[in-house]
Amino acid sequence: MSSPSKILHIVSSWESGVGNELAEFVARLPRSEFESEICVLAGSNGRSVPAVPVTTPITTLGLRWTCDVSTYLGVRRVLRRFRPDVVHAWDDVAHSYAALHSGTQRILAEKRETDAPQGLPKGLPRGLLQGLLQKHIDRKTDRFIVPRQNNAALDGTVPTVKTPTAKTVVIPPAAVPVQSSVQPSERMSAEKLLEKLDIPLVESSGDYYPVFEPQYEPAQRNYKSMPPHQTPFLVGIILPLCLEHRILDALWAFETLNHVHLNYHAFFIGDGKDRETFLRYRDRWKLFSRVHFLGEQDLREQHLGNRSISERLLPHFDVLLHLSPSAEHSGTILSAMSCGVPVIALETPESREYITDGTTGILIPAEGDFRFYRRTAVKKLLYLLEKEELRRSMQIAGKDRITKEYNFDAAVQRRIALYRELAYRESTDGRTSSRH
Repeated sequence: MSSPSKILHIVSSWESGVGNELAEFVARLPRSEFESEICVLAGSNGRSVPAVPVTTPITTLGLRWTCDVSTYLGVRRVLRRFRPDVVHAWDDVAHSYAALHSGTQRILAEKRETDAPQGLPKGLPRGLLQGLLQKHIDRKTDRFIVPRQNNAALDGTVPTVKTPTAKTVVIPPAAVPVQSSVQPSERMSAEKLLEKLDIPLVESSGDYYPVFEPQYEPAQRNYKSMPPHQTPFLVGIILPLCLEHRILDALWAFETLNHVHLNYHAFFIGDGKDRETFLRYRDRWKLFSRVHFLGEQDLREQHLGNRSISERLLPHFDVLLHLSPSAEHSGTILSAMSCGVPVIALETPESREYITDGTTGILIPAEGDFRFYRRTAVKKLLYLLEKEELRRSMQIAGKDRITKEYNFDAAVQRRIALYRELAYRESTDGRTSSRH
């Protein structure tokens, strides 16, 4: 009986947007066939990491910037010690460090759509050096995994390097399974969830003013109030707390919801460099009783454990609000849909692929200035929250689409097939797998 194939997984950091996917993937690999080890280039800065099987060793290096000699040497030490058959690079930074080393290992690289590639240090002839480096990386890489056939920048504004067609394998994005996924009928009530988080219920300051039913007609003066919603709506935002993810626009939308006396609670899940800025805005707009920021430390204090917050709270939200234009965190949309949570997302190439507007979710046009999409975000939120039947239909339609088109188990099997191919084949460039 042959020994298991050795797979080294390299990721730039647990916060790179693929940490949960990597942890879930490694847990599903058959141990009789594959022996795995994980190399994380950058530390977690004290934050909790996804739950990885205890049998999988993890080496954490100290990546400080894009071109880090100490990290390069650290990767070389791991390669020489573990002697993997296949090196799986889960993002672009990890791919660069993996491909710069010579050896018999096969290299499998994930090409993900991000806002901008990591550049070379300032002062260097960027175009020439980046071109030469990319040619070397492409030559050393045996397979590229891309999310779709066209791997160019989706919006036409970000320069990308085309991958060699002969080495490209298309594996569509997959929704990372949420461990605590529940059926809609089993959702935790809003009151119970707030109690679990030690958040007091807040009484509405007045009657609720519906926006769409009936449609407001100024000439008819039909803008009539109705008793406030007894059960609060739960809105989730799962993103790094950075200005570029339009967290401030979401805060503005929630401040506006107070003027129509909507009974809601909003949860910002994550950490980031602008957290304190957003906390100041929340307090300045007097949203502290309705808007809650839950980072990793907050979760530990609330006894929710160290697993991803999506595995704890996401299935119980009424709506996920996703205003980020970044492609890196679009996987959150897939996770929400797989849990049966309706999504309101900024219209981007990725969200258009996942969401059919009005059927599996709602899209906010990205055109116009910030005032336009802030107002639109408020209208879309109220529209979805006022229509209970629409939310239910989106729960079913979104979950059904994820099951059929973005199945995680199918993506796992596709990658396992690549491992088998690379671990046992003899290359035409003279390199022979250590399995022979």
